[in-house]
Amino acid sequence: MKKYINIALAALLMVACQPEHFREVYPEGNPEMTATMLTESVLFGTDSVAFRVEINEKQTPLSQLQVKVMVGLRVVATEVVRTKDYHFQADLKYAVPFGPNMPEGEEVKIYLTATNVEGTATNLILTGCTGRRPALETMYIMPPAVSYGAIGKGKQMTWDAEKEAFVAYDLKYPKSIQCLLAVTGTKFGRVDWNTPVFGMVNDNLQLITKEQFDAEEAKPIILEDDNFETIDTIIFNPLSFEVTIDGKIAEPVTAIDVLTDLAEEPAYISSSAVRKQYLGAKIFFDKNSEVEITGVVDLEKAYNLDYMEYLGGNKVKFLGEKGQYYLSYKVAEDYLVVEPLYDLTEPDVMYLCGVGLGQPSWTPSATSGWGFDSPNQNFVARTVAPKTYQFTVYMLNGENADFDDYGSLNFKFFHQHGWGGEEVGGDYEQIGLTIHGNSSEGITKKDGSTGNEKGNWIATTAPIDGIYRITLDKNKMTTTYEKIR
Repeated sequence: MKKYINIALAALLMVACQPEHFREVYPEGNPEMTATMLTESVLFGTDSVAFRVEINEKQTPLSQLQVKVMVGLRVVATEVVRTKDYHFQADLKYAVPFGPNMPEGEEVKIYLTATNVEGTATNLILTGCTGRRPALETMYIMPPAVSYGAIGKGKQMTWDAEKEAFVAYDLKYPKSIQCLLAVTGTKFGRVDWNTPVFGMVNDNLQLITKEQFDAEEAKPIILEDDNFETIDTIIFNPLSFEVTIDGKIAEPVTAIDVLTDLAEEPAYISSSAVRKQYLGAKIFFDKNSEVEITGVVDLEKAYNLDYMEYLGGNKVKFLGEKGQYYLSYKVAEDYLVVEPLYDLTEPDVMYLCGVGLGQPSWTPSATSGWGFDSPNQNFVARTVAPKTYQFTVYMLNGENADFDDYGSLNFKFFHQHGWGGEEVGGDYEQIGLTIHGNSSEGITKKDGSTGNEKGNWIATTAPIDGIYRITLDKNKMTTTYEKIR
């Protein structure tokens, strides 16, 4: 016991004998600062503001100089400059970008704060520099690429003195477009980068360069509103950098030509490879309205079995609720797919996803993997009653190499596009087909391990090959299967 006490005492004495290291404390001090503006005027977005500053301290070493360059209430540049010893002198220069709410003649001010090592600060505001705006006497709505056909070769805007903005009317553009705003346009639809061009950087509208755009550091301006059928008016305020649009309010569609009204490779399909198989667009439908559809090979075989009722000839009746929908046409299978917008969740929508499923076309193909990359990989219900969802899908069941008593048809229901809001198969009674509704515990494979099929709906080994209408009723907790063909 004495041995341990002696060791502890020796350690304590060694610590006590160590020399103390403390920061040297200086007097409070008083940084004395003078500055001179070296620039009388700057062109926003092109020039820099320069000034000379000198700081002296008699008692206490200096620490730092904080610089803020401001135009009105907007901070356009900041920096903390390290200072040392008792004297600092430098000529400093800062670029003044062109941003929103920077009017002609606005004064450019330099806010300086000099601090010594004890934290004593001296402030100074430097004035005497006037800001000038780049000449924006004209403005063009320009396509982001020559090959971009949605807005043609571009459109010159006119100056509206009352609105103090550039305006363009009677455009008849699509309800979603991409563009750049440029001071100079060309008849060939090319942007002239030698004069100011506006685009987007980190969700901010600002002047951009060709180098930024080519490197994809700057993006086109996206103008869109699902409430519009077309964009007819674009207004650009060059002071606030605000762009507003107006247009023809969308009316429920009465006629669709899939070859002209649906776009190639619709952007809402996440897989680039899958996009190439479809034409698609957002379409505004009204409940129980008659819609004439042309451009498909055989409408009687191509119409969506859940959202449309075939009326004969080229007409269908739309069965869903009034609103915006994705309408996708899979060219190879000659089949139309109607989907509610992907941001909807419970109780407005339910999705079916799994393997052994396909759209109920006349030439169906079954999925071999799970996912939400394709309208042929997940299937959306129409809500036919409160908490009651109807799907019409192709179902194919074969052998399953991993399980003795289960087939390859394996699926699950979700309330969210892209996973989420899962239902558990074991909670539901299965009616019409021998489908296992599994619990959340999973099932055992042939090799004795537990599979990942927790809560899934899985077929038995009985063969299934056909078009089925599935009704999932959350009120009765049943899943009912009816063969259509």
